[in-house]
Amino acid sequence: ALFGHVRGAFTGAEKRREGLLARADGGLLFLDEIAELGGDEQAMLLRAIEEHRFLPLGADEEVTARFQLIAGTCADLAERVEQGRFRDDLLARIDLWHFELPGLAERREDLEPNLDHELDRFGADEGRRVRMTRSARRAFLRFATHPEAAWTGNFRELHAAVVRMATLCEGGRIREEDVERERAR
Repeated sequence: ALFGHVRGAFTGAEKRREGLLARADGGLLFLDEIAELGGDEQAMLLRAIEEHRFLPLGADEEVTARFQLIAGTCADLAERVEQGRFRDDLLARIDLWHFELPGLAERREDLEPNLDHELDRFGADEGRRVRMTRSARRAFLRFATHPEAAWTGNFRELHAAVVRMATLCEGGRIREEDVERERAR
């Protein structure tokens, strides 16, 4: 997906696929969880960043792409370098600017607006609007902002909680019993 491939590069490669790096040419590419790239992919990405060239899978000719890269991860990349699981030269190349964003557990004030966002997102994805009763909303926010609510999964966990409640509620309305079921998980 990152580097693309040519037709016939592997079984099932019936047509050429451009790849994300080529599509980002002249623009911006966001790579989430960059720590999960394997060693070969890290080396290929480093070359693409430094030389603006890379070889799609199965290709004989290089592709040129100039792009800005923003990378995200929950992992400690310096620790991964020490463990030999991430290239130090790639880290040096991508760590020009470093921003630490606190997780949802440290940003309780973001829960309520993102609860609304996730409800809207569910409605758009599923083609049906789901809302919460006032008492269910209060109960969810009480639960979600409690110091013992870890939110280890960050926004993905919030998304999953809303999807579960919205899917299991009756009549397009999340009630307190739906929140209680989610809290008891």
